[in-house]
Amino acid sequence: MSCGDIPDGLATEEQGEALMPRRVKVQRFDKSKCQKCRTAKSMYIIRNVTYCKECFSHSLFTRLTRTLHPAMRSTNLTSSELKNKSLASIGGNRPLPQGGSVLIGLSGGSSSIALLDILVEREYIGKGDGRVIDRTKGEKQPVWDRGIILHVDFSDVIENPISKEEDRSEELKKWVEGKGNGLVWVGLKAEDVYDGGLRKKIRGIVGLPKEAEGEERVDGDGVAVDLKNPDLPLFPSSSSSSSTPIDQLRSILSALPAASRPSFLSSILDSLITTTSQIIPDTKHILLAETSTRQAQRLIAGTALGKGYTLPLDLSVINKSSLSITDGSKRDIVRLKPMKDISFKEVAIYTHLRGLNGLVRNARNWDNAGPQGRKGDSRGKGNTRSLESLTEQFIASLAVTHPATVSTINRTGDKLRFTGVKEDEVTCPVCQLPVDPNALEWKSRTALTSLPTKTLPQDIGAVTNGVEQGKDKESLAKMLCYACLTTFTPPTVVSKVARTEVVPIQLPLWVGGNVRDRRREMREEIKGFLIDEE
Repeated sequence: MSCGDIPDGLATEEQGEALMPRRVKVQRFDKSKCQKCRTAKSMYIIRNVTYCKECFSHSLFTRLTRTLHPAMRSTNLTSSELKNKSLASIGGNRPLPQGGSVLIGLSGGSSSIALLDILVEREYIGKGDGRVIDRTKGEKQPVWDRGIILHVDFSDVIENPISKEEDRSEELKKWVEGKGNGLVWVGLKAEDVYDGGLRKKIRGIVGLPKEAEGEERVDGDGVAVDLKNPDLPLFPSSSSSSSTPIDQLRSILSALPAASRPSFLSSILDSLITTTSQIIPDTKHILLAETSTRQAQRLIAGTALGKGYTLPLDLSVINKSSLSITDGSKRDIVRLKPMKDISFKEVAIYTHLRGLNGLVRNARNWDNAGPQGRKGDSRGKGNTRSLESLTEQFIASLAVTHPATVSTINRTGDKLRFTGVKEDEVTCPVCQLPVDPNALEWKSRTALTSLPTKTLPQDIGAVTNGVEQGKDKESLAKMLCYACLTTFTPPTVVSKVARTEVVPIQLPLWVGGNVRDRRREMREEIKGFLIDEE
């Protein structure tokens, strides 16, 4: 019996209890008015709440500080203490002056430009002149003494003529210098990871003296790898003196599968950020402007790429790491992501309000890195070549009809916990994140990477000589995490008969330095078990 079958006043006592209760009258707001100030005309709708221009800017800054302030206060806590505390319980007042410098990544997208603009306008960054603040005049004490703005240009590796972009470093540098806040501009290129003079270059940009003797080869000797061999054997550097850094970067991009190139470029970006923070001695924090939309995309794509073991570290608001300095000492540097609770739509509105749309370029076009037009490279809708781009398109289209998509994904990601002990873990030479000890075992169980050697006729038996050259070489595969192992492993089974020669590909210098450090650590571990030659 439905509730509509009983006329009003004619229901029995039992039937009356079965009737659905009447809806409580909900107070409706005038959508044409801002729901914060209740006076100004509404201009934007965010999460079903209407805002005027002033209230929107204030709401954006409030949610930024709600993440940034507790995160900065929590940097004095240990890892075990952080596990038992939430950011909301730490406190959200403006943090005390930290001193030193803050390194801010500026990609040229809406989020990074909005983050830098907010921090400068709200006087979070000082001019680096040591001036005493006069509070009687309403001046605020800066949180950091100086701001270092790092921009990495990837335009030289984008080879698709349709998506090709010009180098925007000068345009962004002009805008940063126009802020008039003493900001230090550091402009690098992706191919600088192959430049042996990278550290000298950064020191010269930030005004540091020439490094001491013995620091020139801090990145280690060059190392090459055979990317067509699933075991990834290592070889001494074979690059000629005439090979330029951009040629070496294009060479490894052409050897990698198209779907693996965005992940490798992301590792290049992280390594340049880490190197810059190592060189500048007073760097306290690194600020990255990843929005909630970008975090949701990274969560789904990272899971698909096999980054589940280190995904909680990669997505966390606070990531404290101990970096080795050139003199052998170590220094703690904290990476913060203060825009985790702000969507891409909101930062786009903010840049529009500030008149910065002409400066913004949101497309990275990393899918178009490396050679174009090869068979099998484009596999998705619209010639999409990587899981990152497929995930980005999927979430963007789904969020149009389901606005809670991004927040739901991020709430799920917040429940992830890193099961290892970060300080005791062995790190991957490429992504520099902890390595799952069972990564190679998992890979061998879930993927067929090579075929058994076939019986060859006598006259073509010499073909396999080149393949066997890497048999007794040190293997890079044993050092990589599961995600980087997937990135470097050939996507299809390669028959040993089809291969005629070994062509080692030069690895970036930071990978060579990490491989050298791993060798040293392994020697120290087995030092007590070695028998003296005497």
